[in-house]
Amino acid sequence: MVDSQRQQATASAQSEPLPADSVEMVAAMLKVLGDPTRIRLIEVLNERGGATVSALTACFSVSQQRISQQLAILHEAGVVRRRRQGIHVRYELVDFTCWWIVQQLVSGLAASPDDSSR
Repeated sequence: MVDSQRQQATASAQSEPLPADSVEMVAAMLKVLGDPTRIRLIEVLNERGGATVSALTACFSVSQQRISQQLAILHEAGVVRRRRQGIHVRYELVDFTCWWIVQQLVSGLAASPDDSSR
């Protein structure tokens, strides 16, 4: 399976260069995924379908302020949406592409042979 992934990567590298706007969008998404707390928030929201800041804070060993800051970044990136429920705000995952990317990276890293030269 790793060989087929390498063949696909080689074939892609020999095709046309990626458009500049596509490269910028990918870089922006990877930046959003560049924080472990945000990745975990995406994971929890994917599993639960949505949650309030208080409920999410109970899942982490970081402050409620940190959770709110990370949710604001995810919201600004269009990954989650906010919905008011009485006095609480519920966050829901709306862009499942980011969760798919995380899963693909995990699978790819798990399938990669151990390379001690890195």
